[in-house]
Amino acid sequence: MLTAIGEETDRVIGLEMGADNYVAKPFGPRELLARIRAVLRRAALPAPRAPPGAGKVFEFLGWRLDVARRRLYSPVGALVNLRAAGFNVLLALVERPQRVLTRDQLLDLARGRSTSPFDRSIDVHISRLRRRIEEDTREPAIIKTVRSGGYLFAAPVIQTGATE
Repeated sequence: MLTAIGEETDRVIGLEMGADNYVAKPFGPRELLARIRAVLRRAALPAPRAPPGAGKVFEFLGWRLDVARRRLYSPVGALVNLRAAGFNVLLALVERPQRVLTRDQLLDLARGRSTSPFDRSIDVHISRLRRRIEEDTREPAIIKTVRSGGYLFAAPVIQTGATE
């Protein structure tokens, strides 16, 4: 606030009403400049942190899964289109390589909610993912089915901390 009223009670009221600063007339240009710089320093505080995992990039067999951009890149660098649900299922698998995940676990991880015991939509998502990333969908090498268990992400995964 810039005002001609300089009493202490007026300054307190101005600051309590939300003013970042209170400058009463007359003022010197150096003081005003110093106060402006102080406000700008406070405004330049670090931005709020991204959600956990947002800067992660997972790599497997030449593939690259960019979590922040929600994109999958093929080994030749081409962008592979995935629907949101497919991306979430792949992310759940990639974050837990070499671990068998049941259909229910995958649905909970990908959708964040519990499902009915007869929900088989995860099989459709796995099938779509296999068509995009497997060389041979009849003999999958990356996403394997574990009978009476669920699915296993069999490829080795490397996680980097930042996107390019």
